[in-house]
Amino acid sequence: MATMPQIHLIRAAAVVAVTVGAAALFACSERPTSPPSSPSFTATGAALDRGEHDRVSGATATLAWEEITRTLVANRKLTPINAIRLYALHSIAEYAALVALGHDNDDADEDGGNGRAAYEARRGAIAGASVELLSAVSPTDAETLEAQLLAFGQDASGRTHPQYTRGVSVGRVAGHSMADWSNRDGFAMIWNETMRNASGAGIWEGAPAVGTTPRPAPAGYQFPMMTPYFLKALNGHTRQSQFRPLPPPTFSTVPGTPYRNGLDEVRHFSDTRTVQQTDIAYFWNLSTGTITALGYWDAQAASFIRDGGLDEQDAAHLFALMNAAAMDATIGCWEAKYHYLLLRPSMADPLITRPTLPRLNGPPDFPYALPNHPSYPSGHSCVSSASAAVLAHYFPSQAAQLDAQVIEAGMSRIYGGIHYRFDVEAGQLLGRSTAEWAMAYDRQNGLLSAVGLGGRNDR
Repeated sequence: MATMPQIHLIRAAAVVAVTVGAAALFACSERPTSPPSSPSFTATGAALDRGEHDRVSGATATLAWEEITRTLVANRKLTPINAIRLYALHSIAEYAALVALGHDNDDADEDGGNGRAAYEARRGAIAGASVELLSAVSPTDAETLEAQLLAFGQDASGRTHPQYTRGVSVGRVAGHSMADWSNRDGFAMIWNETMRNASGAGIWEGAPAVGTTPRPAPAGYQFPMMTPYFLKALNGHTRQSQFRPLPPPTFSTVPGTPYRNGLDEVRHFSDTRTVQQTDIAYFWNLSTGTITALGYWDAQAASFIRDGGLDEQDAAHLFALMNAAAMDATIGCWEAKYHYLLLRPSMADPLITRPTLPRLNGPPDFPYALPNHPSYPSGHSCVSSASAAVLAHYFPSQAAQLDAQVIEAGMSRIYGGIHYRFDVEAGQLLGRSTAEWAMAYDRQNGLLSAVGLGGRNDR
């Protein structure tokens, strides 16, 4: 099948800023169906005096700033794939800040690294990295984020510990480094209509023009050319296509052929969609205006981290590894999408519908729209399987639950009429393969070596 783009893509000199909306930054809550996430920002004073900060607060700062980022994603109405990029940049910045703090011997903690000074320094490092990175990506929010950083560092008397201030300085350096990475990751590539050069039976051609409005650029057109974190060949060159799935079934209108069987299954669910299937489709939709699919898995991770009592560095490492693996899975997924250019089910059979009834469990304000990118493989399945694979590795007792969620997330897209079963299966395989590669890369090289900030001694 024809591929898109035909690699005469144009790169922009400037960075494309993440799209922001008009809602207040910290005003709305996450999906009510997500795992609860309401970390306390401070441990008790008595616990601080006893040096019990890690046992009391665990990964409090990491969880707090991860939640702030999910809220920003929802309030700023980031598209799901743009949100994945932000989640990865932010969590790597947090982890890099804690690693740098551990390597910083200036003003060494007077309490051996386990008391008040170390606690405050870690909180400051996470806050500084978060604010620096988030402000760089969304500069109109910089003032609000700086105020949040200040409030985060104050105790009940309004005082700021000097080690918190020290940590902020270390964190800002890490955040700046990841902001610089974002300037070079390929996201700023500019769309040109000459890149839309494929057509024919079974070929996805993108959303049409509406009236005098030009055709919109395909969603994620630049992702096939973006720089991945872990998908690297031995010679150091990037390999966006490293886990490209085998071709989808050949487009056919003949009953009984593999493609037609897949299409007929989608049509069957469209014709017989139950209330339960509709609710599943809406639950997993996680479209623009929500914390998005990766945000859902980050909220899952936060729940496991709290229950498991992980400390700040282990929690930050887990978020960084999972989100970076999900970003690489997205890059690989979109590379395959624009390589194979398979049309959506409803483009082949206009009688296939999407859910239109209100949700049973949640607000009906996120319509089930047809995504403006090719069908094969499923992006939801790429992201969900990559995230779940990392979580299952670190929390094996949750593996069965996570597998069930991945399966349901995949089926939700078939129930919704926007994916074939073979889209889902290919996406799940690509996501798992990418996650396994990312974890192996981390064990061998250290996560931060992927962005030039560290090596085998990350942890």
